[in-house]
Order: sequence, then C-alpha cells, then structure tokens
Amino acid sequence: MRKVIVGVVFLLVLATITVWMRNSDSSNTIQNEISEFSFADTASVDHIILKDENGTIIDLKKGNDRWTLNDEFIARPDAVRNLLTTMKKVSVRAPISQQEMNTVLKNIITSHTLVDMYVGSDLVRNYYVGGPDKEHTGTYMLMKGAQRPYLMHIEGFHGFLTPRFFTNTYEWRHRGVFEYKPEEIGSIEINYVNRADKDFRIERAATGDFEVFVGPDMTPVASIDSFMLSAYLTNYKMIHYESYEETKSDAFLDSVRVSEPIFHITVGDLSGHEKKVTAFRKPIKEGYDPEGNEISYDMDRLYIAIDSEEIVIAQYVIFDKLTAGISFFKNR
Repeated sequence: MRKVIVGVVFLLVLATITVWMRNSDSSNTIQNEISEFSFADTASVDHIILKDENGTIIDLKKGNDRWTLNDEFIARPDAVRNLLTTMKKVSVRAPISQQEMNTVLKNIITSHTLVDMYVGSDLVRNYYVGGPDKEHTGTYMLMKGAQRPYLMHIEGFHGFLTPRFFTNTYEWRHRGVFEYKPEEIGSIEINYVNRADKDFRIERAATGDFEVFVGPDMTPVASIDSFMLSAYLTNYKMIHYESYEETKSDAFLDSVRVSEPIFHITVGDLSGHEKKVTAFRKPIKEGYDPEGNEISYDMDRLYIAIDSEEIVIAQYVIFDKLTAGISFFKNR
C-alpha cells in the first residue's frame, strides 16, 4: 500500500513539474515576442520604412543633421522624434484572448502599417501596427511572422498609437521656409507689389555689419536701431508654413500662381545661395471681415510659393513679422 501511495505522489509531482515547464516555456515564448516590439537604442536607428495596406511607403533615412523623406524631402523632426520615442517606450498592455484573436487579426490585415526598423543594414524590428481597441487606450500590434497579436501602449500615455505611424507623405514633410540664424544671413530683400516706396534690402557689409536700403532706388538708410534690427533678423530662425493645399485642383493652383502677388521675400546666405518666397491672396467663396463686410479673400491665411514651386498655405501672423517694414528698426 505504501508503495502505491509513493507511486501516486511521484506521478503527481511529475505531472506538476511537466505543467510548470510547459507554462514556463509558453511564458518565455510570449515574453520573447513581447520584448521584440520595443527597441531601447533608438539613437542607433538610421533607417525606418513605413508601409500601409494600400502600398504607400514612407522611407525615412538619417543623414548628418536631419532625416530625409523618400530621398527627396526633409522629414519633420518632431514627427521623427515622436516615432522613435514610441518605438522605444511601447509595451504590452494586455494579451489578446482566444475569442478576440480572429477579429483582431482580420482588422490588422485590413488596416495596418508595416514597420521596418534598421540599424545600418540590419533589420532590428519588423511588425504590423493596427488600430485601437474599443476604449482607444491601446493599439493592436503583430510581429511579422508571429501568430499572436498584442494590445500595446505606452505607460502614462492615455490614447492609442496608430496616428504616430502615419503614411501621409504631405504630413511627413518638413514645413520650414526660412531657418537662418542671424550670423548665417547675407542679405534680405522685401518687395511689396504696387508699394515700391516701402521695398527694402538688408545687406551684410564687408565689415560684418548690416546696411539697410529702402525704396525703388534702394537708397541707403543712415540711422538704424541695431538692437531692433537684430531682433528683426532673429525672426528668420523659424518661419514655417501651416499646411499643404490638398483640396484644390492643379488648374486652381495655376490660377493662383498667375494672380497678382502680395509681396516677395528673398533671403541669401553667406555662400550666396538664395531662397525666395512669393505670397498670394487665398480666395474664399464666402467670407466677412470683422465689420461684417463681404470679402473674397481669407484674412488669416495666404498662399506662398517657395522658389516658384509648390503652393502651400501659410498664416499672415507668421509673415507679418517679416513684412512690417523698416519702421520696425529705423531710428525715428
């Protein structure tokens, strides 16, 4: 009898060990899959590819001092930082139940962004980012080649992460127009259409000081407030446009290009390279000024063409700082 009891106990212990080992292996496998999503050393990442279910590709590459977009444009620094932070801090919020599995997988297949992350030529992360859960506090993700998706989040962040992996090319493009430190500026010229008497030019002399010229003949201005001139030049450090015009036809934008401009701004750096902005009024169908008078142009936004190319939308409040005229820094 004692031998039977010992045998039963032995079998029970053996069964317990087997179950524990299986659970341990399963736990380790899950933990390995979980740990593959986040990547701690995002500073070493130099290439990211985002591809959505429609085939749209966002190809981000790190250069010496900036990230490029699709080998053609400068990528938005804030969007890149946000993406890298997400890749570093993403963690599992909850596993997906067996009942939810098929639904979640179908949703990821239908709508997703495939993320490829490289360090040099090594592919270090490769996973699908799907949509949010019902509460919009987690995001479904699936490691490529794996069978189990997970509900992911960032600790302390209330919301879902899908928007950080967006694939709109326009939204990824950097919106900088003028980004010059005062010491990088060689010249600035402002031309007001039909107001040539207010035109002015700021030019760096051989001594390093700036000279100012005004009017249609560019007459030298004798007395300038150097402090206010320095303040004016500082405005050129961060002049950005607001957005792209995605709702209008090419014919409409061509009509804007041939319309009468409002002003031209040309900035030259110390190497002689120039960037030119031409501003146009932004037509609207129905609008009213603060007094209730009907107007045909937007009073808050305008169109600008950068180096005579693409038409984008800007705000007057941004460019008013540049077009205030020399009264801003001329001694009275």
